Amino acid sequence: MGALKGAGICRYYLNKLGASFGHEPDRDMKWKKSQAMKPLILIEFNELSPRLLERFMAAGKLPNFGKFYAESTVFVTDAREQVSNLEPWIQWPTVHSGLSYDEHRVFHLGDGRNQTRKYVAEILSDAGIRAGVFGSMNMNYRALKGYVIADPWDKDTFCSPGWLQPFCHIVAKAVQESSNDGGLSKKDLARLALFLGRHGMKSGTFMGALTQVLAERRDPGLKWRRPSLLDQLQYDLFVHLNRRYNVQFATFFSNSTAHYQHFHWRDMDPELFDVPPDSHAHPSMRSAILYGYQSMDDLMGRFMRDNPNALLMFCTALSQQPWTDTTKVGYRPRDFNTFLEFAEIPPESVAIKPVMAQQFYIDCPNRAVGDAAEKSLGSLFVGEEPLMWTERAGDALLTGCRIHATEETLRNATVRRSDGGAAPFGELFYKIHAMRSGRHHGDGALWVRNGRHEIVASKAALTQIAPTILAHFSVPRPPYMQGLPLSDKVERFVTALQRRLAKRSPVVP
Repeated sequence: MGALKGAGICRYYLNKLGASFGHEPDRDMKWKKSQAMKPLILIEFNELSPRLLERFMAAGKLPNFGKFYAESTVFVTDAREQVSNLEPWIQWPTVHSGLSYDEHRVFHLGDGRNQTRKYVAEILSDAGIRAGVFGSMNMNYRALKGYVIADPWDKDTFCSPGWLQPFCHIVAKAVQESSNDGGLSKKDLARLALFLGRHGMKSGTFMGALTQVLAERRDPGLKWRRPSLLDQLQYDLFVHLNRRYNVQFATFFSNSTAHYQHFHWRDMDPELFDVPPDSHAHPSMRSAILYGYQSMDDLMGRFMRDNPNALLMFCTALSQQPWTDTTKVGYRPRDFNTFLEFAEIPPESVAIKPVMAQQFYIDCPNRAVGDAAEKSLGSLFVGEEPLMWTERAGDALLTGCRIHATEETLRNATVRRSDGGAAPFGELFYKIHAMRSGRHHGDGALWVRNGRHEIVASKAALTQIAPTILAHFSVPRPPYMQGLPLSDKVERFVTALQRRLAKRSPVVP
């Protein structure tokens, strides 16, 4: 009774507060009237850490982030999920759908396209508001009044309009094979350059690409910087598409710095870790994370200069923290056909579709082929430990190497089949990047550049972001979106009220 009474009082005062701002009770609230119907851009810099942003801004290394921060209402978001569910391919669907994991049940990268409920961009498009989605992760991609570029791990490499397909396929190939020098041929690179040259590439971006190519020729150890260059190339196309399709709502997703954090936190802060950095690692790895943040700082400056009349929302969905006690290493087949042949899965009977890190799909034409492939993978061992983890996805298999020991430990390891066949582990698999050193954290950053600086003490739920975007455009929330739109004043009021109620009315189970 105490809990119900408290909730009712909160609702009563929330309605009164909304009415006092000139809104009808229980109606979505906007940031303020001067922001209404401005174009809105959701800047999705995956997994940036609020603590590292604060650290680097205090050191004067991120001037554009500093400017954005000073002109924004600042929230820390809370994923409100258990540790096993802290994954970007879970949290980003929450951002776009307004649904918690328990509601959307999107667990794996690629599962997002199975979601039947509409995400925020599609809701806006249906309401006549032109929308663009550029790389947002793990969504149920559909054509919009505007454009859509799926994330580079999407099995179908969806994009709309269709003329974007050449770009999408090349970028997907580059990202999925990033642990294997990108996997792009000279022909692929030429096609990409020609496409971007015709669709918005700036001279400064071209010079940046040329600088990276020349740097790699002098020192191949600098190839790790390529993801940041890809961000700049994609941003040029993003600007071109927004102007071409006159979109009012757009998203832009980047994963580059999240990647650096996962693998190079140990290089940046070695004193935090039980195991020291690899002594053979390139010296530049020590500054890889700062390089990523500064590259994104350059992008942030471009967002502000190129969109002076838009409401910019910067969101990270979750963040990372040092993973100080792990020695986890990931491995992937050197050649998929060779691996399939060893596993006694006929390569011509299936199709391989890489996803992220060690994960890949084995697409099978029917259930029987899938059953046989699953059984074959289950017959592979290193010592007494199964080699592969496998999950069914219809007729397909989502799989990957489940061995995470160090290279030194696996130097003489052998992969064996249950029928006695064997091969050296190192002949079948290669190490992906470096030892892990960053892991996910439920806190994220959400900064809304509305022209005034205010830090909101209470944490915001990710489920509030989609309702906030809809409220900005005066588009009603669908019934399945239960989160309230964010309002700095409302958040402070409700938090204070809940604290007072907790003291006065104990919750009765």
